[in-house]
Amino acid sequence: MTTPPSYQDLLKKNQLLEKEAANRIRTILALEEDIEKYQCLIEHARELIHSVKPDGTFLYVNQAWKNALGYSDADLKELKLLDIVDKECRASCRAIFQQLISGDNIDRNETVFVTKNGRKLIVEGQCTTHFQDGKAVRMTGFFRDISERSRNEAALRESEMRYRTLFENAHDLIQLIRPDGKLLYVNDSWRRTFGYSEEEVEDLSIFDLIAPDCLEHCRTTFSKVITEEKTHYINTVFADKNGKKVIIEGNAICKFENGSPLYTQCIFRDITEKKRMEEELIKAHKLESVGVFAGGIAHDFNNLLQAIIGNISLAKMYINPEDKAYERLERTEKASLLAQNLTQQLLTFSKGGEPIKTTTTISDILKDATDFSLRGSKIKCHYQLADNLLPVEADKGQLSQVAQNLAINAGQAMPEGGILTIKAANVDIADDNIFNLPAGKYIEIIFQDQGNGISKKDIGKIFDPYFSKKKTGSGLGLAITYSIIANHGGHISVESEPNHGTTFTIHLPASSQDVVPEEEHTLQTTAQHGRLLLMDDEEIILEVLGEMLSFLGCQADSVKDGHAAVERYDKARKAGTPYTGVIMDLTIPGGMGGRETLAALKEIDPQIRALASSGYANDPIMANFKEYGFCGVIPKPYKVEELSKAISLLFADQTNQPAPAA
Repeated sequence: MTTPPSYQDLLKKNQLLEKEAANRIRTILALEEDIEKYQCLIEHARELIHSVKPDGTFLYVNQAWKNALGYSDADLKELKLLDIVDKECRASCRAIFQQLISGDNIDRNETVFVTKNGRKLIVEGQCTTHFQDGKAVRMTGFFRDISERSRNEAALRESEMRYRTLFENAHDLIQLIRPDGKLLYVNDSWRRTFGYSEEEVEDLSIFDLIAPDCLEHCRTTFSKVITEEKTHYINTVFADKNGKKVIIEGNAICKFENGSPLYTQCIFRDITEKKRMEEELIKAHKLESVGVFAGGIAHDFNNLLQAIIGNISLAKMYINPEDKAYERLERTEKASLLAQNLTQQLLTFSKGGEPIKTTTTISDILKDATDFSLRGSKIKCHYQLADNLLPVEADKGQLSQVAQNLAINAGQAMPEGGILTIKAANVDIADDNIFNLPAGKYIEIIFQDQGNGISKKDIGKIFDPYFSKKKTGSGLGLAITYSIIANHGGHISVESEPNHGTTFTIHLPASSQDVVPEEEHTLQTTAQHGRLLLMDDEEIILEVLGEMLSFLGCQADSVKDGHAAVERYDKARKAGTPYTGVIMDLTIPGGMGGRETLAALKEIDPQIRALASSGYANDPIMANFKEYGFCGVIPKPYKVEELSKAISLLFADQTNQPAPAA
């Protein structure tokens, strides 16, 4: 039989129960305090916190969530989680939700919520799942509003893209260089200019690009750039992938961090073509200066030669060709004609001078002039002339001189012999070409020798008047060549390296006109029965010209200036003894020249026929005589035969149809 508990036992047990109850109360109170504390933390948290059932029904959202999205407690009763997710994000959000139900925690989730008023919030957060008896009962998400950060990142990406596009599409050459000289980055213009791919750039140093003769200077400049916090002006020469020189100028500045160089920014421009054009302009100015002086000398010298050659040609007409004196006159005439060639060279420089052009083909001129110049030398010519070469508007004598000068230059460069290759072909030149020529069809002519070449120091001077490194020669050959090509609207360039030969390349405008065969002229010694008025300021010219015309059967009266010519011509018309034509010097110092005189005479006689004559053989009127009302031209000096041809053409048609040039 069990003994009932004593009072003392019951009292002790009651005390234990009271103590346990007190502990439970304290625990409950502590839990309530913790709950209140955490509830306060959650409510005042800046993060957007929500808790939802597996079906998406909201169990709880904190105040920050409500403030950000604008939904009320009443709204939440009608909403599910996917209702606040942007349509474009719902598929990915649904997939994440399934992962949470399966027990996977999502460490980072970025999505887009839609506020009550339709504004979109980009949020980033973490989601966890609470389970009971192995089943998911709620999912809790902690999110941060990263809309501003995303907008800033998007703006930064857009800004980076904008500047990268600007960087890549810039015409300037842009490069970033490490302090050791390795290239960090270059833009597309840089790669196209120097011919390297992006992969090749990765292995390049800036010092791999610099021309050898500029390397030491560039190393010194680079050292200054990476040690001085200022902008440096750069002007140097790079070499592209194929070794071609590229002249560049621009600025370089180094970026520093804590006093140490990080990288150097360089913005350059390719000024190779600009430098070439500046050199061309300097050449043109030099030639123009020489031309002013040379033109005057040549004019006076041609007047003297006219008297000499005119008298010699007349004297030959009166002497038997078998006579010894005839032979001496022939030699004297040849010497005078050589002097005429010298004046022609001087006239090539004359300011404003133009060649007397006809439509012609170039092949025969190139062959004849080159073969003549190299006759008896050790040089062999290889001709590669296209069969379909277009004609050109050119002065055949001047183009022949160009070919002779270049052939002689090649012969002097190959004293022991060699091959001179001469090519000619039709080419099309587009706008914005490196030659600064108008777009159109051109003839490209190339003279390529195997000689000793031209040094870098001298190649920029070879077209300068009187520049020569040879023991013989005047130093005018290439300068004359340059002027002739320029006066024909063309371009000449040169490429050369010591011991690797020289190549001259010429471009001449092609013509759409047909070539008209020249007619042969034989000297007419029978009387031509014409009466001419001569105008020239030189008495010696008037005397010899009158004698030559008399020999040809013409009558001639002479005057020394334009006013006298107008008066004499008008007087003869009124007297019933008009002149058949006039021969006028274009330049009368201190008086009225041929152009002004002809204009005055046309007011008296619109049908007047006139020949222009000048010691300035390159005078624009001589090249374009028809535009000024002349029927033809006769450049000084000339022989009886040339005068005969000019007079025959002047008398050939008295219907005021212009006669061609003599």
